[in-house]
Amino acid sequence: MKEKKVLGVPELTCYGIGNCIGSGIFVSMGVGIGYTGHSITLALILASIVVLFAYAYKTIMAGMFVLPGGRYSQAALLQPPLLVGVSAISTVFSGLAFAMYAISIVEYAATVFPRIAAYDKQIEILILTLFFATTLLGDKFMGKFNMIMVVVLMVALIVYVAVGLPRVDYATVSPASEDYFYGGPIGLVMALATMSFACQGSTLPIDMTSHAKEPKKSLPIAILLSSLIVMVVYCIIGIVSSGILPVEDVAGKNLGVVAKEIFPYPVFVIFIIGGACFAIATSLYSTIAGVRYPLLATVEDGWLPKFLGKRTKGGYPWVMMILLYVVAVVPIFVDFGLQELISLMMIPTMILNTINNVILVNLVKKYPGAWKRSFFHMPKPAFYVVVGFSTFCSLLITLALFTTLDSGGRIAIVIMTAVVFFYSGYRLKAGKVNLADIERAKEEAELAAEADEV
Repeated sequence: MKEKKVLGVPELTCYGIGNCIGSGIFVSMGVGIGYTGHSITLALILASIVVLFAYAYKTIMAGMFVLPGGRYSQAALLQPPLLVGVSAISTVFSGLAFAMYAISIVEYAATVFPRIAAYDKQIEILILTLFFATTLLGDKFMGKFNMIMVVVLMVALIVYVAVGLPRVDYATVSPASEDYFYGGPIGLVMALATMSFACQGSTLPIDMTSHAKEPKKSLPIAILLSSLIVMVVYCIIGIVSSGILPVEDVAGKNLGVVAKEIFPYPVFVIFIIGGACFAIATSLYSTIAGVRYPLLATVEDGWLPKFLGKRTKGGYPWVMMILLYVVAVVPIFVDFGLQELISLMMIPTMILNTINNVILVNLVKKYPGAWKRSFFHMPKPAFYVVVGFSTFCSLLITLALFTTLDSGGRIAIVIMTAVVFFYSGYRLKAGKVNLADIERAKEEAELAAEADEV
């Protein structure tokens, strides 16, 4: 049965906004202010632009082809099998995000209950254990609970901005203020790279291709609109977060510091528990619930050992969930901070983005007809400039985040990235990968692309 086209630009734009605005801003804002001070708003503007270009290959492909499989079809059409494997295997490191979210929940909760800070690791592990345990209750329970938390999150952010804006000292957030470039040009770049974590998600409407009206037009417009709206919302939150207290009081801390200043204590408690903690919990819930499915597909395709796909009689993938739990818990024991976890998660993604943006040139050459009718069609020299700038953006984020790591972290990310590439190559050469499924997905994507070429 043919998919019904029901999603227009407004719906797709809202989907992109919803995937951006969430826990990322709660987690990374204080870290960003610590790098650049009152110019955090400028860092957020630049981060929104740089991230949009870093994922340019996705947006440009959305304007060229109607690929019902969304991201998966794009990867099948664009990438050689080795990179498909790298992308698939890298999903295992989503467990690092679980650790980051648990750490952030405890940090926010400690602003209300200071005594728990002495037991932070134990509580973080307890939170992870409880959240993983709830996956046994099924997706329906998780979906309903997550929906409630999303509503509370949005209300909390609206109240934070509404109460905070009148309290802002606008002289401090102007470029003329003393702490506007708190860390100098380098600090601004570091803040940009760090805040890029919160700006991802605007390209996810691509996954709704099969339900989109005029997808080659509506998807690019939705991606651009959602990126713009998120940038404006984040800038307003940045003004409130950096314009009320001295930079030294906010740098490296969470938004609870500002919330305590602007809210009466009872409202402050509600904001921290119902707003910040729920916001981060929504991401923890969503990631735990969603990541197992692409990982199981990775196992079925042969990129990971078959035993990881073992299930209970009820169909619960218990081995895979144990693996993710271990990946989540280890960083807590190693004592990684939020910045280290953001870097470890973002760097592999941006390395892949760099490669994908370069490969895009060959795809445009292969399908000149689709490119000629593309939403983003432009003269070839201009296209090469866009690709070059997109590659620069993804490399900029990669290098900036790499410098935030200490020597141990740098060694870890190099080893982690190398192992993923080598292991992907090993699985391919050993004949353990079901290339038939990959080729089938590639053929389906190529047929769709050729239909757009005509």
